[in-house]
Amino acid sequence: MILRTRPFSFRPLAALAFVSLALASCDNPRGDRADETRIEPETIEASPEALEDPGAVPPRAVLIGFDGPRFDACAGYGLVRDLPDGNPTLPVRAAPSRESVEVDRIGQGQGVSMCQQVGDWIGIVYAPEGTEISCGTNSPVSSVRAYEGPCNQGWVDENFVKLVAG
Repeated sequence: MILRTRPFSFRPLAALAFVSLALASCDNPRGDRADETRIEPETIEASPEALEDPGAVPPRAVLIGFDGPRFDACAGYGLVRDLPDGNPTLPVRAAPSRESVEVDRIGQGQGVSMCQQVGDWIGIVYAPEGTEISCGTNSPVSSVRAYEGPCNQGWVDENFVKLVAG
């Protein structure tokens, strides 16, 4: 009995390899980097208050630009809501930790750009109280980077910010 075999062909393997490489190299059209919003941001220089308290967590800049150069620098907009009874303001911290220095307080209804999430903390950018300046977070930036102003930035407990848009 003679066994007939077909000659081995690299075409199916080549086609599979080509499709795999093509898919791997595709640019994500939305620029989604959802996992990156939970990356620990870079530590910035410690404030004098943090240096005085050896147990304090060093400040960390809020990062913007996670959605790529075709989308707003910060993905969401929210309002400070549902503050606990007796607390008219929400502490804004220098880093995503209760052990971090409090840098500001913002009131119920304050609008904030929601730029980054680390655990249960939201990195926010917001205009100083009583001003109507644009913070620049609703315009694209070329890459992920630390927010540099002109508005205030900091970290708040995610339980007290309600997403309104984004």
